[in-house]
Amino acid sequence: MANSLSAVKKTQHLALQVAPQAFAVLLKSYLKRCNINEATFAEALNIRRGTLTRWLNGTVSRPRQRADVIRCATYLNLNAEERNTLLTAAGFPLEHGTRYRMATPSLSFNLGAIQRSPFIIGPPITEPRQFFGREYVLKRIFDVWKCTPLQHIAVVGLKRSGKTSLLHYLRRIIDTPADQLRTGQRNDWLLPGYQWIFVDFQDPRMCYQESLLRHLLVEMNMPVPEPCDLISFMEIIDQYLTIPTIILLDEINAGLAATDLDEQFWWGLRSLGSNHTNGKLGFLLTAHQAPEEMAMDNSKPSPFFNIFGHVLNLGALTETEALALIQSSPIPFSEADTAWIMAESGLWPALLQILCHARLTALQENQTGLAWQVEGLKRMNSYRYLLTQDIS
Repeated sequence: MANSLSAVKKTQHLALQVAPQAFAVLLKSYLKRCNINEATFAEALNIRRGTLTRWLNGTVSRPRQRADVIRCATYLNLNAEERNTLLTAAGFPLEHGTRYRMATPSLSFNLGAIQRSPFIIGPPITEPRQFFGREYVLKRIFDVWKCTPLQHIAVVGLKRSGKTSLLHYLRRIIDTPADQLRTGQRNDWLLPGYQWIFVDFQDPRMCYQESLLRHLLVEMNMPVPEPCDLISFMEIIDQYLTIPTIILLDEINAGLAATDLDEQFWWGLRSLGSNHTNGKLGFLLTAHQAPEEMAMDNSKPSPFFNIFGHVLNLGALTETEALALIQSSPIPFSEADTAWIMAESGLWPALLQILCHARLTALQENQTGLAWQVEGLKRMNSYRYLLTQDIS
């Protein structure tokens, strides 16, 4: 047994000496064997295309979390020996005994085979092809990011106005191949080469300074110092940031309410966005109110929010944008149904999704009558405040 453990350790040591090259070679071979392209694989694992590209380049990058390697192995349906080889190449220890078990075979299916819902109710939209409208807002955002210094943007909108969906679109559209988009949908807003970091302040881990800073560095594929404090973080950014980077701060109100994100923290972010990185770092925040109002309401320092010279409001979609969303239904709606949906939704994307979903479900189940309208209006009740607002 001792000899067996010694052999395992020796194998791990040798793998560490050749990684990440070994990991890149293995991962490429498994992808080729399974006939899975990079875009599909990145989407299935919910990682950025840029991250996967760095893994496959075999230069200096490999997964930072053991769980990422396990997810790769599960999706690729690797056997136990192949999984352990991949773990070793990534520089992670193997599990001994029976404490660790691979996911059951029933879970090792092709996630890409699951049909996507045409209309989304509840969670944010993460697939660019399912994101409709906001052409004016998108143009304003991308126009100020076409050159350095990157400027900072605040997106203000009511709850359920589509702020988080917008952030997911921003961070994924540039790297999404045309064959995964709708016909005529743009993905050429910016030149390739940007990196996008998403921070959800509704995640409690993002409300603690050390875990937030660690998250940012990991996502940017940079060294993580120990301890990971604000000073060390700023020094790492100064030293390693070489490509245009956008940090997307979702629901920043929750971040402002976090006691661990103190005055010094927000001053540090302001300094990075204004005086460091040679203009390669840009921030976009979302909130329910304008930056200057947030600073006053939360009694937090205003200097960070003073750098947001562009404030964009999210209102309802235009008629053309709303019509495009409705017409994406796999079963066409009648003109009367389309007109009713547009009128009752006020052209708000969340309400359009609810009513379109109700109508499509009725058509798929061969239901007749107007019960789908009653059901759709019932689902809208919690969000009717949108219909009384005008923040265009």
